[in-house]
Amino acid sequence: MSSTTITITQCNGTNYTQWATEMALHLEQKQVYGIIKGYDAKLEDPAANATATEKAAFKDSMNRHGVARSTILLGMDLRIQAEYTVLDDAKTLGEKLASAYKSKLKLNISEIREDLWRIKLQDCGDVNNYTSRINRKMKDYNLCAGPRASSTAGTDAADTDASAKTITKMSEQEHIWYLLRGIPRNDELKVFLGLMMEKNAMMTAMPDEIVTKLVEKEAAIKREHGLAPEALLCAKKGGKGGGGNGSKAGKGGKCPR
Repeated sequence: MSSTTITITQCNGTNYTQWATEMALHLEQKQVYGIIKGYDAKLEDPAANATATEKAAFKDSMNRHGVARSTILLGMDLRIQAEYTVLDDAKTLGEKLASAYKSKLKLNISEIREDLWRIKLQDCGDVNNYTSRINRKMKDYNLCAGPRASSTAGTDAADTDASAKTITKMSEQEHIWYLLRGIPRNDELKVFLGLMMEKNAMMTAMPDEIVTKLVEKEAAIKREHGLAPEALLCAKKGGKGGGGNGSKAGKGGKCPR
C-alpha cells in the first residue's frame, strides 16, 4: 500500500504553532500520536515469569515510544535539539517544548496583537495566506491563556492588578473582527466591501464560516476579472499579483490600497 510522506518544517523556537500542527499529523501517520497525548503510556517492565505475549507487548510499546521521541527530536532545529535530547520520554519532551514556547510568547504577548493589527489582505497575496497568518497568530495568543509571565524583577505583587496578570483567550468575535478588519475597502474590491457592510450580522458567525465566506468572495472577484483560480488576487510586498492567464489583478495589476 502506498502512503504519502508528510514533510514538516523544523521547529526553530519561533514557529512552534505551525510545527506542532504538522508534527501531530506526522505522528498520526506513524500511529504514535496517542503517546504524546498521554493515552498510550509506556508499559511496565515485564516480570521474570511474564508470558511471551506480555514480553512482546512491552517490546512493541518501547519501540513505539522510541519512534515518537526520535520523530519529535528529528523535527527540531539542531540549535535547540541538544537541549531536549536528555529527555527520554516522548510525552515529557512534547510538554517541555510547548511550555518553553508558551513562556516566550507570554513575554511578548503585546507583539502578537500588534502583528494581528498589521496583517492586511493586500500584503498576503490571497485569502488563504491572509487567513492562515491570522489563525496562526490567534493560536499563539490563545496558547498563552493563563497567568501572565513577569518580565520585571522585584515587582511587588500587591502593586499589580490581578486581572493584568492573567491572559484571557480571545473570543470568537474578536477572531472574526481581525479576519474582517484587514480587508480592503474600495470600489475595485466591491464584493469584499459588501462583506464589510454585512459585518454586524456576521459577528454572530464562527471564524471558520467567515473564512469560507472570504474564499467564496475571492473566487467571485477572480471570475469577474477573468483571473485563473490559482492567480494571486493582490500583489504581495516586493512581488506581483494577478497572473495565471495573462490577466491583471484588478484594474491596476495589483490589489488597490
